[in-house]
Amino acid sequence: MIESWLSSIGFDPLLPWLWVGVFVGLAALSALTATILRLRSDFQRLLAALFLGLALSGPQWVEEDRTPLPDTVLILKDASGSMDLGTRSTVADEAEAVVRDRLTATGAVDVVTVEVPADPEGTRLARTLNDALASVPTGRLGGVIALTDGQVHDVPDATADIMPDGVPVHALVIGDPDARDRRIRAVTAPKFGVVGEMADFELRVDDPGFEGERAEIEVRLNGERKARFPITIGQTLPIPLEIERRGRNIVEMSVIPADGGELTLNNNLFIAEISGIRDQMRVLLITGEPHNGGRSWRNLLKSDPAIELVQFTILTQPRVKNTNAADRELALIRFPRDQLFEERLDDFDLIIFDQYQRRNVPRMNGLFEPTIPPRYFSNIARYVEDGGALLLATGPDFASGDSLYLTPLAGVLPTRPSGETLEDQFRPELNDKGRLHPITRSFAGREDQNWGGWYRAIGNDPLSGNVLMEGQDGTPLFVIDRVGDGRVAMLMSDQAWLWAKGHDGGGPYREMFRRTAHWLLGEPDLDGETLSARVENDRLLVERRTLDEAPGTAEIIAPDGSASTIAMTEIEPGYYTGTLPTSGLGAYRLSHGTLSTVTAVGMLNPVEFSELLPTAAKLAPLANATGGAARMIGLDAQAVPDIRRVRSGATAGSGWIGVRDNEAFTVTRSQRRPLAPPLIFFLAFFAALAWGWMREAK
Repeated sequence: MIESWLSSIGFDPLLPWLWVGVFVGLAALSALTATILRLRSDFQRLLAALFLGLALSGPQWVEEDRTPLPDTVLILKDASGSMDLGTRSTVADEAEAVVRDRLTATGAVDVVTVEVPADPEGTRLARTLNDALASVPTGRLGGVIALTDGQVHDVPDATADIMPDGVPVHALVIGDPDARDRRIRAVTAPKFGVVGEMADFELRVDDPGFEGERAEIEVRLNGERKARFPITIGQTLPIPLEIERRGRNIVEMSVIPADGGELTLNNNLFIAEISGIRDQMRVLLITGEPHNGGRSWRNLLKSDPAIELVQFTILTQPRVKNTNAADRELALIRFPRDQLFEERLDDFDLIIFDQYQRRNVPRMNGLFEPTIPPRYFSNIARYVEDGGALLLATGPDFASGDSLYLTPLAGVLPTRPSGETLEDQFRPELNDKGRLHPITRSFAGREDQNWGGWYRAIGNDPLSGNVLMEGQDGTPLFVIDRVGDGRVAMLMSDQAWLWAKGHDGGGPYREMFRRTAHWLLGEPDLDGETLSARVENDRLLVERRTLDEAPGTAEIIAPDGSASTIAMTEIEPGYYTGTLPTSGLGAYRLSHGTLSTVTAVGMLNPVEFSELLPTAAKLAPLANATGGAARMIGLDAQAVPDIRRVRSGATAGSGWIGVRDNEAFTVTRSQRRPLAPPLIFFLAFFAALAWGWMREAK
């Protein structure tokens, strides 16, 4: 009441406020002096100072017509990915309606709802709040009410500093507090690894309320299941994983779902991309005998600084006549067969046989034995099947009785000799598959019609794999194949070196066989059969490249576990695509035929799905710092507490939350009139002085 009366008083000073202060100060000083000297006029002097101040300040009675202004209350409604779980989003809609009704019942109030959008970096509630505050007049902000599951990722304690004094932030947390959510995360996840060596991961599985129980982790590399490990919930587990190939490797580590169901399976999967690098590639080159193209292979391999080349050329020729030296004396060094093909075979990334033929060499006792015995060829065949790489550059001997095809190596070779050697000139050409395969695709067009001519090809009948290049009458010249976990390539001519020399215009010798070597070593970008996906305009674009026809549908498993199929449409020969609307952030598993892969929308292992159980703990510091409260309402919108308008004091209590009543208004009309004429205050001033003098005179 007194505050209302005082707010109706105004002033219209006769002098500047500085001078008013000087005169009133002198009068007050006179009263103070009288008090110190114990004069009987101290009260009268003080009264004179009061009347002088009133006379000089010109007090007026102010009459205003005021129109109350409604306060503004912000509702921050969480619309991030975690709110799509179960009925959270529906409960949030219902709770918003309840909050609006209860705010409206408290009086004039503007309720503004602002959505906290989905973001790859998590739920950014503080950023949304800061942006919303910029559009609300500070003096009319009554409070902020957040409808969320509590899993926010940008609310440090300092966030309270952005709120005006006395304006509370309340959090109403939505979600089933008794839900179970088992999740997996990486404590250590390397970004790079050396091909063929172990990369060390450390994983942890959390399942609040079930610490100490056992769970199982399944590990996949590039879509292939590798192992299954037991793990104790709440503890870390080191997992070594061998990097298989150069370039991008996709590591998937998933925890087996808990019995009885979970809140979601979105965070049961951890995905990592690890780049495979080769510290040094070791290549073994075995040349059957010196020939014109032998140096071309050596120069090609030595030009790559990442390749460590070990080369042997078989010089011993038992058929050579008219020599004065014994056969065993023709070898410069002893051929280390045992070390190469038994003890150290797995140390090589690639083995090349260049015009090698079966032959016998003399022993000390005068008998002969094979240069490479059959058991070593069996070792090489197993080496290929276990993931090794083999390249054969054949010559006329491959069509003879000394052919490598007549060894245990035949089990991994994609083509067999027909027994013919074609001696006519021809120009190598790419066939249909050669124009599609990444090894040779970039050479397709007019260039492959103008390559330099070759003069010999080895007749052969392909058994498996893919023929990429042909000679006269469709004779296969370049054949590649996957055998077990390994790869094999065969060049059915000894004339490729003519390209390296530029004969008859030459050809893409260096680039084609460099790509061949990298394909043999598992370079994923050179695979002829690939399945991949990327996001374009909120749609998942699935791409399939193949050397054959690939009709039918691709299967997609979304982050929420839902499965769907999309039709694959041929865009150009060997290239098929299909699209599907994305249904949220996270990992999408794709499969088409025998191929499978994983891609991520937004980012791998998005923060939004790292923790999904509802919690009031993350918003409690912000609520407490502003005088608000963080309350669980579960999945019942009617559990929203009562809402009150408060002018001062506490803004939260048992069973209720409050928003500030700022009593804001706008003045539509204002009228002033003096409380009394200034002359009266001056007369009162002099009367008080006279009274004081009279008391002092007695």
